[in-house]
Amino acid sequence: MELHGIVHNGVIVLSEAVSLPEGAPVTVMYSPEAVGAPVRKKGPVQLPLVRTGKPGSMNLTNERIAEIFDDEDVEQALCCGRRS
Repeated sequence: MELHGIVHNGVIVLSEAVSLPEGAPVTVMYSPEAVGAPVRKKGPVQLPLVRTGKPGSMNLTNERIAEIFDDEDVEQALCCGRRS
């Protein structure tokens, strides 16, 4: 059986509605020359700007950066009248 699909957010989505048995072994082949195959480009990463009185005085862990982004999202939603 040959099935076709695309990768969407890192998950293979089949073009046809097919129900395969749980645990069934499958083989996936990638065809980069296929029409419309997306090319992933690496670019600069945008980090949050954190204003403090002393540069380098804030310990920016991954968790703290996530909190800052969440705070900015809430501020943006409140500013523009959006609700989550």
